[in-house]
Amino acid sequence: MAIPEKIIGEKIRELRLQRGITQKDLAGDKITRNMLSLIESGNASPSVSTLLYISKRLDTPVGYFFSNTEEDEGRFLKMSIIEQIKSSFHSQNYAECAQLCVDIPPAALDDEISYILAVSYLNTSLQSAYHIEMDSAFSDLKKAEQFSSCSIYCTSGFTSAIEFYQVLYSTACSDVIPDILCDYSKCGDYVSYDVIEYFNDLKLYRTTGTAEKKALVSSHFSRHINALHLASTDHTVDAQKRLRELSLDPTLPFFMQYRVLCDLENAANISGDLRLAYSSARRKIELIEKFRK
Repeated sequence: MAIPEKIIGEKIRELRLQRGITQKDLAGDKITRNMLSLIESGNASPSVSTLLYISKRLDTPVGYFFSNTEEDEGRFLKMSIIEQIKSSFHSQNYAECAQLCVDIPPAALDDEISYILAVSYLNTSLQSAYHIEMDSAFSDLKKAEQFSSCSIYCTSGFTSAIEFYQVLYSTACSDVIPDILCDYSKCGDYVSYDVIEYFNDLKLYRTTGTAEKKALVSSHFSRHINALHLASTDHTVDAQKRLRELSLDPTLPFFMQYRVLCDLENAANISGDLRLAYSSARRKIELIEKFRK
C-alpha cells in the first residue's frame, strides 16, 4: 500500500522535532527550507534522493518513512539509535543510556530496550544511594522494577536483586539486619557475595557479641568486621581507633555509615571517651536527617 505524502511529511516533521533540529539545519545545502516545509506539510512529494538525504541527516533508516504499522515504525526507530544506546550501556553511562531509551517513541520499546532500561535504572539507583540521594534512589529502583516486568531478559535473579535493594535502602539508617540481607541465594550479577557475607558477619556479632577475624584485606567490610573482632576480644581502644578511621572514610558505602557510627559510639562509651561518644551520636542524627531529605 502506498504511503501518502502527508504521512511521510508528518513523520519527517515529528522526527525533526524529536531530534531538536530546525528546518534550516535539516534542509542543509541540498534542499531549500521552503521545499522542506512543503514536504512536511504534505504539499510536496520528496524525490528518492531527497528522502535519502533527509533520512541520513535524521539518522533514521529510509524504510521508516514507508512503515504503516507501529511495529514496523518501532523496528526502524530502534535501528536508528540502538548502536548509540549500546555504546552508552557498555561504557556504563547509565543515566545517558536511560535517557536515550526514554527519548525514543513507545513503538520502539521492546524486550531488549526494556531490559536495558531496567539495568540502567538499577545502576542509577545505586549511584544515587551511594550519594545518599534516597528519593532518586527509590524512584529509579521503582522504574527498574517496572521495566523488568516488560522484558523476558530480566530473570528471577534481577527481580530478587530489586527486592534486596528495596530492603537495603529502607534499613540503611538503622541497626536492623533483615534476613534478606544475609541470604546467599540473592548473590548474582546484581548483588555482590561480599555484601551478603558482610551482613552475615555483622549479624553474628550483633547476636553473639563475637566476630571472626577476616583476612588482612582493605575492603570496608573486612575493616569493619576486624574492628568488631578487636572489640569482642577486649581490645576496645584499638577497635575504637579503627572504627573512627572507617567512619571518616569518604568512600564508606551508604549502608555502612550508620552501622559503623553505632559501633563507634558504643566503643567510645565503653572506653570512657564521652566526647567521641557524643560526636558519634550527633553524626548519627545528622546522617538520619540526610537520609530523610
